[in-house]
Amino acid sequence: MELATPITIYWDLPSGTADTCSLQRMCADIIACRPLMLNLRDPGPEIGEGTVAVLDRLKGVPIAVSLTIPPTALHGAAGALCRDPGLKEILLAVEHVEDISLPLQEDARGGDEVRPGAHQPIMGISFTVTKENWRELPALVIFCREQGIPRLVLPMQRLYNAETPFFLDRHEQRTLAASLAAAGGVEGLNLTIHDPFLWRAFNPGVPFPQGGCQAANTMLAIGPNGDVYPCPTLPVRLGNIGEASLKEIVVSSGKKEFRRRLLEHPAGCRGCMELAECRGGCRGRAYVNHGSLAGADVACG
Repeated sequence: MELATPITIYWDLPSGTADTCSLQRMCADIIACRPLMLNLRDPGPEIGEGTVAVLDRLKGVPIAVSLTIPPTALHGAAGALCRDPGLKEILLAVEHVEDISLPLQEDARGGDEVRPGAHQPIMGISFTVTKENWRELPALVIFCREQGIPRLVLPMQRLYNAETPFFLDRHEQRTLAASLAAAGGVEGLNLTIHDPFLWRAFNPGVPFPQGGCQAANTMLAIGPNGDVYPCPTLPVRLGNIGEASLKEIVVSSGKKEFRRRLLEHPAGCRGCMELAECRGGCRGRAYVNHGSLAGADVACG
């Protein structure tokens, strides 16, 4: 079933100096689509003025807002961010366990006492998995458990700029699953995993919950320049939020046709016994590797 509007929007904000008026207009455009969740990402070493303007525009809006920032950005803005009534959660973006230099909760408070009953966003970690760091995942799970960090996100890879798609092969998936089991498993951890094959390593025997690729349906992604994509990992430009309203892009024939094509199982997956479980895997990763939506996800090999 195709939704009239996306449930979740991923918005990668420009870092540093930005046209705050333009970003606030874009934010108003997003609000008009009435998503349930808005995931913001600011990659800069400090909270950018554009991000501040967007967070200000979102105050009082009934959208669950998540903000992903590097650990360095948390220090300077800790007090204000942790009392921002518009934020549901703050995620620290790291690529190695050693990048998390302080206990998350203490670092976020910035040494100030938090008034009882005051709003506090959930604090968590966004760990971008790569070929260089995936073996750290069991140590990361242990770290979260020991530090009382309840939230862990393994974000979708951004493939807007011709990046090489990351994946674990079947042997690496099994190795990771065994290491996670030896580390005590992930029970009690609030996990978000979009990759069906990473999900399998973390949750052996548990069906992937998203029911197949949700790009251009329950989710959309917006790049720093306003380009709109089906999801962060599927680099097919659907439009630009500065050239057309997000509502216009959502209801456009191009977006609808692309979603229809995503509902078709990849030709390379026909006859596969695991298709009912993985639903074709990551369509963005397959698209970048094969140049079309017909190819199978390389992580399935």
